[in-house]
Amino acid sequence: MKHYPYLAFLLLLSFCAEAQVRQTLLLTARQQREVKTLVKTNPEVQALWKPVEQEAKQYLNDEPRPLRVIHYEGLLDTNPDRIRTTESLKDLDKVAVWLSAYYGTQDAVYANKIKEYLLAWAGAYQPTGNPINENKLEPLVHSYQVLKEYFSTVEKRQVDKWLTQLAEAEMAFPRIPENNWKAKHIKLVGTIGLVLQKPHYVEYAQEKFKKYIDKALYADGTSRDLIERDALSYHVSGLDPLLIYALTVEQLGGKQGGFRPFTYESPEGGSIQKSIDYVVPYAKREKVHAEWVNTKVELDRQRAKAGLEHYQPGKPYNPEGSLDMFTLASYFNPAYREVIKGLKKEDFKEYNSWLSVLVAR
Repeated sequence: MKHYPYLAFLLLLSFCAEAQVRQTLLLTARQQREVKTLVKTNPEVQALWKPVEQEAKQYLNDEPRPLRVIHYEGLLDTNPDRIRTTESLKDLDKVAVWLSAYYGTQDAVYANKIKEYLLAWAGAYQPTGNPINENKLEPLVHSYQVLKEYFSTVEKRQVDKWLTQLAEAEMAFPRIPENNWKAKHIKLVGTIGLVLQKPHYVEYAQEKFKKYIDKALYADGTSRDLIERDALSYHVSGLDPLLIYALTVEQLGGKQGGFRPFTYESPEGGSIQKSIDYVVPYAKREKVHAEWVNTKVELDRQRAKAGLEHYQPGKPYNPEGSLDMFTLASYFNPAYREVIKGLKKEDFKEYNSWLSVLVAR
């Protein structure tokens, strides 16, 4: 089957409960050219492209507001430090939109704006190794890989040093739990390793990935996240970084000596695909999951007590929350497109979203 650029950019995703920054992905130069051609020639793609371009242009006069420290993980949405952090994290969301706009146009105006923001954050942010917080920096990592030619030798040296510090802090962070924390940790270190061409980081991520699947994804399709949080939304959000890591390995890793994260199966039978398949009957509305009822995490109870709607015990899982996961997974298994068709309320032909334009089918 013909492959359109999958590793798209970004999933121009709606904001979810755990993330304030839209996900980005990587495109090769060839794939970028293909996207640009589709934007010019395909009416369906043009309709999906227009809001991307409009939003990207809207931010071009903005200035970066980098942070020295990210105050996010473990804090309630109402915490003043988290609120201030969330405002600055909008920088990274803008970078995500500009990267998408660059993919669609190859226009240097977007590349230079991203460069401005990347250098500002690299000059300000001090890595701590917390993967929940630093996962939000990923648009900068992906953008650097795509736009290295726009950076001078001195600027590359600055960014390379900062990304190295980021990866080293991640690897030195103590006691990362075997749940979505570890998934985001693996993705970030592995991506930096591929971007900087540092085999030690790449091998570290590969080893940690296998151990994570062995410990945290089970043969029946459940996960440690699901059991700990009793929330399909956390199960799905823990699979997304593993899928993105798998896609990045496809894109930059040269299969890492034959290693393909999506097809890896633990000795006990756990795998990414089985954990995705577990969600299928919920996505099809054949089953309903009441979220958070038996969560073992005190923060979830605090969020519910604070009145945050997403965390109310018994709230039914929203099947549409799995749309991006299935879209990403459709790169590896086109059968998931049938699940996607059931999730979308409106009719569509070849493309149901900007992401679907970019995902290989």
